[in-house]
Amino acid sequence: MMRTVGFVITLFLLTPLLFFCSDGSRQVNEKSEKNEKDAIKGKRKNAEETNEISGSEQDDEFIYDDSLSEYINAYNKTLSLFELPVREKDVPTQFGNAHVLICGKSENPPVVLLHGMNASSTMWYPNMKTLAKNYCVYAIDFLLEPGKSTCNTKRLNKKQIADWYDEVFSKLGLKSVYLVGCSRGGWLAVAVTLNKPEKIKKLVLLSPAQTFTWIPPSSALLSNITYSISPDKDKLGQILSGLSVRSVKINKTYFDQYYLGTEKDAISSCIFQMTPYSRKSVETLSMPVLVLIGDKDIINNQRCLDKAKKWLPNVQTGTIENAGHFLSFDQPDTVNLLIRNFLKE
Repeated sequence: MMRTVGFVITLFLLTPLLFFCSDGSRQVNEKSEKNEKDAIKGKRKNAEETNEISGSEQDDEFIYDDSLSEYINAYNKTLSLFELPVREKDVPTQFGNAHVLICGKSENPPVVLLHGMNASSTMWYPNMKTLAKNYCVYAIDFLLEPGKSTCNTKRLNKKQIADWYDEVFSKLGLKSVYLVGCSRGGWLAVAVTLNKPEKIKKLVLLSPAQTFTWIPPSSALLSNITYSISPDKDKLGQILSGLSVRSVKINKTYFDQYYLGTEKDAISSCIFQMTPYSRKSVETLSMPVLVLIGDKDIINNQRCLDKAKKWLPNVQTGTIENAGHFLSFDQPDTVNLLIRNFLKE
């Protein structure tokens, strides 16, 4: 019974934030339908204007629907929070353009970041500057959610999504990477790794949603369900407080961008594929893996770490004090240090 309840909650919860934790959002559906009608109307202004807003370098012009321009502008403003040069690149793929944020020297070892649900790659603003000191960091916008990636289809299954990421890696010239995923991004990171394990040197999972265990039911999750059905900016702060012990510290620029994303987003069909992985599949991952959760994490608990220890042959686990589900926001210095130390080992 609890398993069923957990599954139902998961299906409807993982939209409002799972900020770290997505296939067919309202944004995506709108894009897809308009693509089918050949009604994409506008182009984002050229790199010069983008640089004025975010200090970033734009390699390719990004095509978007005019109705999404408010979100794109908010996204660009959030890039200023990175406090270092950001190179933006659009990578053509079989399913649409992958938008990638790149920071750090290109000759450094590559680290790939997979963001949480509806969060876009700008969610990494508390972490990018530190990681980019020793690595070339690639943060990829998920193609079926708010962000700058575009999609030419309404639905993708888990295998297609994993293949999409592999195609992006290949076109970026990334033969072997360190892979980091948060929440839903953690679940996707495992899918990517199972699909092409030879390309992943090490795997970091930050409170991976629905990856080792079902999400435990709670009142906070029910609040997220309500918000996902009817987003309300006045209620977003309260919703985030259930996922972050420092929600008031989330930068307002990013907060505004995130709200615009959830306002346009609908329950993602990818959620219906988000069931925990089996022991048989996880046991095949032989590379070093780091799994971190928060001590006040409503998405994961000790059972998650216990299963990770039993199933993964080469794993380190840890619980971050004074942190909720949003580890990289709640305790960025601690998370950054643990990731860097793990990658250096």
